[in-house]
Amino acid sequence: MGRPNKFQIMELFKSDIVEMLQSTEKTIFTEGDLADILADNRSDWKLPFSASVEDFIYFLTNATLLDLVELDFPTIVIKRYIFGKNEPSVYEIACSFHEKVYLSHYTAAFYHGLTDNIVKAVYINQEQSPKNDNDWVPTQEAIHTAFSKPMRTTNRKTIYKGQKIHWLTGKNTGQLGVIEEERIRLTNIERTLIDIAVRPEYGGGVHEILTMYQNAKDQVSVNKIYSYLKKLNHVYPYHQSIGFYLEKAGYKESSLRLLERFPIEMDFYLDYELKDKHYSERWKLYYPAYLD
Repeated sequence: MGRPNKFQIMELFKSDIVEMLQSTEKTIFTEGDLADILADNRSDWKLPFSASVEDFIYFLTNATLLDLVELDFPTIVIKRYIFGKNEPSVYEIACSFHEKVYLSHYTAAFYHGLTDNIVKAVYINQEQSPKNDNDWVPTQEAIHTAFSKPMRTTNRKTIYKGQKIHWLTGKNTGQLGVIEEERIRLTNIERTLIDIAVRPEYGGGVHEILTMYQNAKDQVSVNKIYSYLKKLNHVYPYHQSIGFYLEKAGYKESSLRLLERFPIEMDFYLDYELKDKHYSERWKLYYPAYLD
């Protein structure tokens, strides 16, 4: 009888392979994860060097130890391999796209219980590489022009189990305000409130955002929002939008004065493409008339 081939050897060591996968305490594997497992255990499992990671994956999927999940984005296909009987949530799948990806915007707000809506959109953020500080200071004309147009949105979208995943690439913040809960990385409440003010379309729109500011009142630290804003150092004066939301949501006057420590010099906009709008003298801010 000849020597067993590589797949027959894998079958002989199947229980050891299952035990190894279980020991990782992971339910989602990348091809890189599986390549590392194969490399670390090749000699113990008596596998020849001709046994590739593709062979290993073929064996695992054919033996129904792993299920393949493919997510098609416009420029990339993400493949993930699911292990075990407990199917991971769409949040866990989305956060597996990159080691530094995290839930953000409306999805993070929903996770924190700031909205009564059932948010099916999944927003994840992957920060860009650090860049040199931008010394550009917007003129009033530049602000008017930018906010008279639609908000730019990502084209990196896909559908998974009926939920649309939006893969954003935000500015580098050094993971400011990013926390981990139940193996899911997401922005904390303070960072979330800033992000949805900056990108209203990713937060359900300004009316919904105002509601979430109201719902966050007993949970949020405005001091932390102030600290984050200083670190984020946005080009546009988003502190005016946030101060407006805080005022409309009924926060303490001391909290509002904290936001007024930032310069309030330019007219600004709560949202893009405003038509029927009112103006806040205090925050030098145009906002939808329906908020009054």
